[in-house]
Amino acid sequence: MTAALLLVHGDDGFGIDQALAAFAAHLEVAERTEIAPERSPDEAAIDRARVESATVGMFGAHLVVLHQPIFAAGRSIAATDRLLALVADLPEGAALALAELRPSRDAGRPPALLQRIAEAVRQRGGAVEERATPRRNQLQGWIRGHAGEIGVAIEPRAAALLAERVGGAIWESDVERGQQTRLADGELRKLATYANGRPITTDDVDALVSDARPASLFAITNAIDRREPAAAAAAIERAIGEGQPVLRILAALEGRIADLIVARDLGSSGATPQELTKRVGRGNARMAERIAESARRYSGAELEAMLRGLFEADLSIKANEMAEEPALVAWLGEHLLATRPTRG
Repeated sequence: MTAALLLVHGDDGFGIDQALAAFAAHLEVAERTEIAPERSPDEAAIDRARVESATVGMFGAHLVVLHQPIFAAGRSIAATDRLLALVADLPEGAALALAELRPSRDAGRPPALLQRIAEAVRQRGGAVEERATPRRNQLQGWIRGHAGEIGVAIEPRAAALLAERVGGAIWESDVERGQQTRLADGELRKLATYANGRPITTDDVDALVSDARPASLFAITNAIDRREPAAAAAAIERAIGEGQPVLRILAALEGRIADLIVARDLGSSGATPQELTKRVGRGNARMAERIAESARRYSGAELEAMLRGLFEADLSIKANEMAEEPALVAWLGEHLLATRPTRG
Protein backbone atom coordinates (compact mmCIF):
# COMPACT_ATOMS: atom_id res chain seq x y z
CA MET A 1 0.00 0.00 0.00
CA THR A 2 1.07 3.61 -0.54
CA ALA A 3 0.15 6.80 1.28
CA ALA A 4 -2.87 8.68 -0.09
CA LEU A 5 -2.16 12.40 -0.30
CA LEU A 6 -4.14 15.44 -1.44
CA LEU A 7 -3.34 19.14 -1.37
CA VAL A 8 -6.36 21.26 -2.27
CA HIS A 9 -6.10 25.02 -2.21
CA GLY A 10 -7.81 28.15 -3.52
CA ASP A 11 -10.43 30.70 -2.53
CA ASP A 12 -13.53 28.54 -3.17
CA GLY A 13 -14.55 27.14 0.21
CA PHE A 14 -17.35 25.04 -1.26
CA GLY A 15 -15.07 23.69 -3.99
CA ILE A 16 -12.47 22.69 -1.40
CA ASP A 17 -15.13 20.84 0.59
CA GLN A 18 -16.24 19.06 -2.57
CA ALA A 19 -12.66 17.98 -3.33
CA LEU A 20 -12.25 16.62 0.20
CA ALA A 21 -15.53 14.72 -0.05
CA ALA A 22 -14.53 13.19 -3.40
CA PHE A 23 -11.12 12.19 -1.99
CA ALA A 24 -12.77 10.55 1.03
CA ALA A 25 -15.26 8.71 -1.20
CA HIS A 26 -12.47 7.45 -3.47
CA LEU A 27 -10.62 6.05 -0.46
CA GLU A 28 -13.84 4.62 1.02
CA VAL A 29 -13.01 6.37 4.26
CA ALA A 30 -14.44 4.86 7.42
CA GLU A 31 -13.12 7.55 9.77
CA ARG A 32 -12.19 11.20 9.23
CA THR A 33 -10.30 13.47 11.62
CA GLU A 34 -10.38 17.25 11.11
CA ILE A 35 -7.51 19.33 12.50
CA ALA A 36 -7.41 23.14 12.41
CA PRO A 37 -4.60 25.29 13.85
CA GLU A 38 -5.54 27.60 16.69
CA ARG A 39 -2.61 29.98 16.29
CA SER A 40 0.24 30.70 13.92
CA PRO A 41 2.58 28.93 14.09
CA ASP A 42 0.90 25.87 15.63
CA GLU A 43 3.37 23.00 15.80
CA ALA A 44 0.96 21.07 18.02
CA ALA A 45 -1.61 20.89 15.19
CA ILE A 46 1.05 19.61 12.77
CA ASP A 47 2.25 17.05 15.32
CA ARG A 48 -1.30 15.90 15.92
CA ALA A 49 -1.77 15.42 12.18
CA ARG A 50 1.39 13.30 12.12
CA VAL A 51 0.19 11.11 14.99
CA GLU A 52 -3.37 10.76 13.69
CA SER A 53 -2.24 9.96 10.14
CA ALA A 54 -0.05 7.14 11.47
CA THR A 55 -3.17 5.50 12.89
CA VAL A 56 -4.67 3.17 10.29
CA GLY A 57 -8.40 2.49 10.72
CA MET A 58 -9.51 -1.02 11.62
CA PHE A 59 -12.56 -1.03 9.34
CA GLY A 60 -11.35 1.13 6.49
CA ALA A 61 -9.18 4.11 5.63
CA HIS A 62 -8.62 6.79 8.26
CA LEU A 63 -8.42 10.20 6.60
CA VAL A 64 -6.75 13.08 8.40
CA VAL A 65 -7.53 16.59 7.13
CA LEU A 66 -5.19 19.38 8.20
CA HIS A 67 -6.85 22.71 7.46
CA GLN A 68 -4.83 25.87 6.77
CA PRO A 69 -1.39 24.19 6.81
CA ILE A 70 0.34 27.44 5.79
CA PHE A 71 -1.22 29.22 8.77
CA ALA A 72 -0.10 26.31 10.98
CA ALA A 73 3.48 26.71 9.75
CA GLY A 74 3.42 30.50 10.05
CA ARG A 75 6.84 32.10 9.79
CA SER A 76 8.49 29.45 11.90
CA ILE A 77 11.28 27.49 10.23
CA ALA A 78 10.77 24.65 12.70
CA ALA A 79 7.03 24.46 12.02
CA THR A 80 7.65 24.60 8.26
CA ASP A 81 10.12 21.73 8.51
CA ARG A 82 7.59 19.71 10.53
CA LEU A 83 4.90 20.34 7.92
CA LEU A 84 7.09 19.25 5.01
CA ALA A 85 8.26 16.21 7.01
CA LEU A 86 4.61 15.31 7.67
CA VAL A 87 4.19 14.87 3.92
CA ALA A 88 7.59 13.32 3.19
CA ASP A 89 7.40 10.78 6.03
CA LEU A 90 3.72 9.85 5.76
CA PRO A 91 3.47 6.10 6.50
CA GLU A 92 2.41 3.56 3.92
CA GLY A 93 -1.34 3.07 3.97
CA ALA A 94 -2.01 6.46 5.60
CA ALA A 95 -4.38 9.07 4.16
CA LEU A 96 -3.77 12.80 4.53
CA ALA A 97 -5.40 15.86 2.99
CA LEU A 98 -4.09 19.41 3.31
CA ALA A 99 -6.79 22.04 2.73
CA GLU A 100 -5.69 25.65 2.30
CA LEU A 101 -8.51 28.20 1.90
CA ARG A 102 -6.97 31.48 0.78
CA PRO A 103 -8.44 35.01 0.56
CA SER A 104 -9.76 35.99 -2.87
CA ARG A 105 -7.53 39.08 -2.92
CA ASP A 106 -4.46 36.81 -2.76
CA ALA A 107 -5.65 34.30 -5.36
CA GLY A 108 -3.09 35.39 -7.93
CA ARG A 109 -0.17 35.49 -5.48
CA PRO A 110 0.47 31.98 -4.14
CA PRO A 111 2.92 31.95 -1.21
CA ALA A 112 6.27 30.25 -1.66
CA LEU A 113 5.44 27.65 0.99
CA LEU A 114 2.41 26.52 -1.01
CA GLN A 115 4.72 25.66 -3.91
CA ARG A 116 7.02 23.71 -1.60
CA ILE A 117 4.12 21.74 -0.15
CA ALA A 118 2.80 21.00 -3.64
CA GLU A 119 6.21 19.69 -4.73
CA ALA A 120 6.44 17.48 -1.63
CA VAL A 121 2.96 16.08 -2.25
CA ARG A 122 3.72 15.30 -5.89
CA GLN A 123 6.99 13.62 -4.94
CA ARG A 124 4.99 11.22 -2.78
CA GLY A 125 2.61 10.53 -5.67
CA GLY A 126 -0.17 12.69 -4.24
CA ALA A 127 -2.58 14.99 -6.05
CA VAL A 128 -2.65 18.81 -6.06
CA GLU A 129 -5.89 20.59 -6.90
CA GLU A 130 -6.75 24.27 -7.10
CA ARG A 131 -10.34 25.32 -6.51
CA ALA A 132 -10.89 28.94 -7.54
CA THR A 133 -14.27 30.59 -7.18
CA PRO A 134 -15.78 31.92 -10.44
CA ARG A 135 -14.91 35.52 -11.25
CA ARG A 136 -17.05 38.18 -12.92
CA ASN A 137 -19.70 36.76 -15.26
CA GLN A 138 -18.45 33.18 -14.69
CA LEU A 139 -20.84 32.33 -11.87
CA GLN A 140 -23.82 31.94 -14.19
CA GLY A 141 -22.04 29.15 -16.07
CA TRP A 142 -21.01 27.53 -12.80
CA ILE A 143 -24.62 27.59 -11.57
CA ARG A 144 -25.92 25.94 -14.73
CA GLY A 145 -23.21 23.29 -14.61
CA HIS A 146 -23.70 22.61 -10.90
CA ALA A 147 -27.47 22.43 -11.37
CA GLY A 148 -26.92 19.70 -13.95
CA GLU A 149 -24.63 17.81 -11.55
CA ILE A 150 -27.22 17.76 -8.77
CA GLY A 151 -30.16 17.11 -11.10
CA VAL A 152 -31.84 20.50 -10.93
CA ALA A 153 -33.43 22.16 -13.99
CA ILE A 154 -33.02 25.93 -14.22
CA GLU A 155 -33.78 28.33 -17.05
CA PRO A 156 -30.77 30.31 -18.39
CA ARG A 157 -32.29 33.67 -17.42
CA ALA A 158 -33.01 32.35 -13.93
CA ALA A 159 -29.37 31.23 -13.60
CA ALA A 160 -28.24 34.70 -14.68
CA LEU A 161 -30.48 36.39 -12.10
CA LEU A 162 -29.36 34.02 -9.35
CA ALA A 163 -25.71 34.72 -10.20
CA GLU A 164 -26.38 38.46 -10.01
CA ARG A 165 -28.16 38.14 -6.65
CA VAL A 166 -25.21 36.34 -5.04
CA GLY A 167 -22.59 38.72 -6.48
CA GLY A 168 -21.52 37.10 -9.74
CA ALA A 169 -21.49 40.40 -11.65
CA ILE A 170 -19.22 42.23 -9.20
CA TRP A 171 -15.72 42.59 -10.61
CA GLU A 172 -13.85 44.60 -7.94
CA SER A 173 -10.73 42.82 -6.70
CA ASP A 174 -11.33 43.52 -3.01
CA VAL A 175 -14.48 41.36 -2.91
CA GLU A 176 -14.18 38.18 -0.87
CA ARG A 177 -15.70 35.39 -2.97
CA GLY A 178 -14.85 32.35 -0.86
CA GLN A 179 -18.47 31.48 -0.02
CA GLN A 180 -20.23 32.53 -3.25
CA THR A 181 -20.50 29.02 -4.68
CA ARG A 182 -21.69 27.64 -1.34
CA LEU A 183 -24.35 30.33 -1.24
CA ALA A 184 -25.35 29.59 -4.84
CA ASP A 185 -25.57 25.87 -4.06
CA GLY A 186 -27.83 26.53 -1.08
CA GLU A 187 -30.09 28.82 -3.06
CA LEU A 188 -30.28 26.29 -5.91
CA ARG A 189 -31.41 23.54 -3.57
CA LYS A 190 -33.98 25.83 -1.96
CA LEU A 191 -35.33 26.86 -5.36
CA ALA A 192 -35.46 23.22 -6.52
CA THR A 193 -37.58 22.31 -3.50
CA TYR A 194 -39.91 25.22 -4.24
CA ALA A 195 -40.15 24.38 -7.96
CA ASN A 196 -40.97 20.75 -7.10
CA GLY A 197 -39.69 19.16 -10.30
CA ARG A 198 -40.30 21.91 -12.86
CA PRO A 199 -37.50 24.17 -14.18
CA ILE A 200 -36.60 27.08 -11.92
CA THR A 201 -37.74 30.40 -13.41
CA THR A 202 -36.80 34.06 -12.91
CA ASP A 203 -40.04 34.52 -10.95
CA ASP A 204 -38.88 31.84 -8.51
CA VAL A 205 -35.50 33.53 -8.04
CA ASP A 206 -37.10 36.94 -7.67
CA ALA A 207 -39.48 35.62 -5.01
CA LEU A 208 -37.06 33.55 -2.93
CA VAL A 209 -33.51 34.91 -3.32
CA SER A 210 -32.61 38.15 -1.60
CA ASP A 211 -29.79 40.40 -2.76
CA ALA A 212 -26.61 39.02 -1.18
CA ARG A 213 -24.00 40.84 -3.26
CA PRO A 214 -20.84 41.34 -1.18
CA ALA A 215 -19.65 44.78 -0.21
CA SER A 216 -16.64 46.42 -1.83
CA LEU A 217 -14.84 49.68 -1.11
CA PHE A 218 -13.62 49.61 -4.69
CA ALA A 219 -17.25 49.46 -5.85
CA ILE A 220 -17.86 52.72 -3.98
CA THR A 221 -14.85 54.56 -5.39
CA ASN A 222 -15.45 53.16 -8.89
CA ALA A 223 -19.02 54.50 -8.79
CA ILE A 224 -17.59 57.89 -7.79
CA ASP A 225 -15.19 57.67 -10.74
CA ARG A 226 -18.07 56.97 -13.14
CA ARG A 227 -20.23 59.65 -11.52
CA GLU A 228 -23.02 57.19 -10.80
CA PRO A 229 -24.65 58.41 -7.56
CA ALA A 230 -27.20 55.58 -7.36
CA ALA A 231 -24.50 52.94 -7.74
CA ALA A 232 -22.38 54.68 -5.08
CA ALA A 233 -25.35 54.82 -2.71
CA ALA A 234 -26.08 51.11 -3.25
CA ALA A 235 -22.43 50.16 -2.71
CA ILE A 236 -22.27 52.25 0.48
CA GLU A 237 -25.48 50.64 1.74
CA ARG A 238 -24.06 47.14 1.15
CA ALA A 239 -20.80 48.07 2.85
CA ILE A 240 -22.56 49.43 5.93
CA GLY A 241 -24.89 46.41 5.96
CA GLU A 242 -21.89 44.07 6.09
CA GLY A 243 -20.38 45.98 8.99
CA GLN A 244 -17.73 47.90 7.07
CA PRO A 245 -16.56 50.74 9.39
CA VAL A 246 -17.95 54.09 8.26
CA LEU A 247 -14.63 55.82 8.99
CA ARG A 248 -12.93 53.38 6.63
CA ILE A 249 -15.46 54.22 3.92
CA LEU A 250 -14.86 57.93 4.52
CA ALA A 251 -11.10 57.41 4.26
CA ALA A 252 -11.51 55.57 0.94
CA LEU A 253 -13.69 58.38 -0.40
CA GLU A 254 -11.29 61.07 0.81
CA GLY A 255 -8.36 59.33 -0.86
CA ARG A 256 -10.13 58.94 -4.18
CA ILE A 257 -11.53 62.48 -4.33
CA ALA A 258 -8.13 63.90 -3.38
CA ASP A 259 -6.68 61.95 -6.32
CA LEU A 260 -9.36 63.33 -8.63
CA ILE A 261 -8.52 66.88 -7.54
CA VAL A 262 -4.80 66.34 -8.15
CA ALA A 263 -5.47 64.68 -11.53
CA ARG A 264 -7.74 67.56 -12.60
CA ASP A 265 -5.17 70.16 -11.59
CA LEU A 266 -2.36 68.31 -13.36
CA GLY A 267 -4.48 67.93 -16.48
CA SER A 268 -5.23 71.66 -16.51
CA SER A 269 -1.54 72.50 -16.19
CA GLY A 270 -0.55 70.21 -19.07
CA ALA A 271 1.26 67.59 -16.99
CA THR A 272 2.83 64.67 -18.83
CA PRO A 273 1.37 61.14 -18.59
CA GLN A 274 4.51 60.15 -16.67
CA GLU A 275 3.84 62.79 -14.02
CA LEU A 276 0.19 61.71 -13.77
CA THR A 277 1.30 58.12 -13.31
CA LYS A 278 3.68 59.11 -10.55
CA ARG A 279 1.28 61.41 -8.68
CA VAL A 280 -2.08 59.62 -8.88
CA GLY A 281 -1.44 56.23 -10.50
CA ARG A 282 0.99 54.86 -7.90
CA GLY A 283 3.19 53.86 -10.82
CA ASN A 284 0.29 52.32 -12.79
CA ALA A 285 -0.20 54.20 -16.07
CA ARG A 286 -3.60 52.65 -16.80
CA MET A 287 -4.91 53.64 -13.35
CA ALA A 288 -3.60 57.19 -13.80
CA GLU A 289 -5.35 57.48 -17.15
CA ARG A 290 -8.61 56.22 -15.67
CA ILE A 291 -8.45 58.67 -12.74
CA ALA A 292 -7.68 61.55 -15.09
CA GLU A 293 -10.69 60.63 -17.22
CA SER A 294 -12.88 60.43 -14.11
CA ALA A 295 -11.70 63.85 -12.90
CA ARG A 296 -13.04 65.43 -16.09
CA ARG A 297 -16.57 64.39 -15.10
CA TYR A 298 -16.51 66.93 -12.25
CA SER A 299 -15.78 70.60 -11.93
CA GLY A 300 -13.00 71.73 -9.63
CA ALA A 301 -15.52 73.41 -7.33
CA GLU A 302 -17.55 70.20 -7.04
CA LEU A 303 -14.55 68.10 -6.08
CA GLU A 304 -13.34 70.65 -3.53
CA ALA A 305 -16.82 70.82 -1.97
CA MET A 306 -17.01 67.01 -1.83
CA LEU A 307 -13.65 66.74 -0.10
CA ARG A 308 -14.48 69.55 2.33
CA GLY A 309 -17.79 67.84 3.10
CA LEU A 310 -15.99 64.57 3.89
CA PHE A 311 -13.60 66.35 6.26
CA GLU A 312 -16.56 68.01 7.99
CA ALA A 313 -18.38 64.67 8.29
CA ASP A 314 -15.24 63.09 9.74
CA LEU A 315 -14.88 65.90 12.28
CA SER A 316 -18.55 65.78 13.30
CA ILE A 317 -18.26 62.02 13.93
CA LYS A 318 -15.09 62.31 15.99
CA ALA A 319 -16.53 65.24 17.98
CA ASN A 320 -19.66 63.16 18.72
CA GLU A 321 -21.81 65.78 17.02
CA MET A 322 -23.28 63.27 14.59
CA ALA A 323 -23.53 59.48 14.35
CA GLU A 324 -21.36 57.79 11.74
CA GLU A 325 -23.98 56.48 9.33
CA PRO A 326 -26.15 59.65 9.23
CA ALA A 327 -23.02 61.75 8.62
CA LEU A 328 -22.06 59.63 5.62
CA VAL A 329 -25.61 59.54 4.26
CA ALA A 330 -25.90 63.33 4.62
CA TRP A 331 -22.67 63.81 2.64
CA LEU A 332 -23.91 61.44 -0.06
CA GLY A 333 -27.22 63.26 -0.37
CA GLU A 334 -25.71 66.74 -0.48
CA HIS A 335 -22.73 66.15 -2.74
CA LEU A 336 -23.80 63.35 -5.08
CA LEU A 337 -27.50 62.54 -5.09
CA ALA A 338 -28.66 66.17 -5.14
CA THR A 339 -26.19 67.45 -7.75
CA ARG A 340 -26.13 67.57 -11.52
CA PRO A 341 -22.97 67.31 -13.62
CA THR A 342 -21.40 70.71 -14.30
CA ARG A 343 -18.38 71.82 -16.25
CA GLY A 344 -15.67 73.76 -14.50
